[in-house]
Amino acid sequence: MSKEMKAYCIGHTMPLFTPPVSFEMLCPVSLGIPNELVIDDHRFGGQVDGGELAEYSQLFGLHDLLLSGDVVAEHLYLFQYRKFISTTVGGAESASPWVRVLTPQLAPGVFPSGEQLNAFSGRLAVGSVFDFGESISCNYARVHVIDDLVMFAAACVQSGVMDPADIKSFASLRGIIPSPAVCCIHVDVFMKLMRVLKAVWNSYSPHYHVQRSGYQRRVAGYLLERLHSFLLCKWLMDNSEPHIQLWQRYVVAEATN
Repeated sequence: MSKEMKAYCIGHTMPLFTPPVSFEMLCPVSLGIPNELVIDDHRFGGQVDGGELAEYSQLFGLHDLLLSGDVVAEHLYLFQYRKFISTTVGGAESASPWVRVLTPQLAPGVFPSGEQLNAFSGRLAVGSVFDFGESISCNYARVHVIDDLVMFAAACVQSGVMDPADIKSFASLRGIIPSPAVCCIHVDVFMKLMRVLKAVWNSYSPHYHVQRSGYQRRVAGYLLERLHSFLLCKWLMDNSEPHIQLWQRYVVAEATN
């Protein structure tokens, strides 16, 4: 792949399949491999566990490296050890209508080729929008602690990067782009997104964040993912980022026969 396009697998473990392109692992701890960029979850100090941010810990680190010039690229292709997007349609239907399923054996044939990624000239490609049939707030309350979303909205206000209309829409929007960090994105758009997310996180972390246990431990990641999705939906609707492409979203799973 060209120097202008860089592919990163975000996560703590190697992909379940063999991607047909050169890529670098964007991981919280070393995997002992040559193609890794380690961004430690413990870099925030004793008061913050970066693991609570899920993949946004590594995405914030990538933002900082791009800002400093230590990483240079024009476009990024971001995927996870089980998830990616592609222009190719394949795989099987899933219980979740926004994603199709592939086996590790079939995934490399559907994964974008180096030629396809190098030819990408858009601003952003993500998976499709899914209509919950209810607001983000109602949906969040089904499986998470709604108090956290309320306090996160307060952090949005305090951050100064979102106006009241945005915050109202964030709470009431019915649609979401699942796994919005899985994308093909121009670096300018990536930096634009991360600036907003980091500003909200910097307000949320010291004043509103409540440490949770078990499934809710990654609360900051869940909240940042919702805001990330909202920003993309907003740009789609108001045409402020007019070159957003919708690609097919995939999850890779071992066959269970």
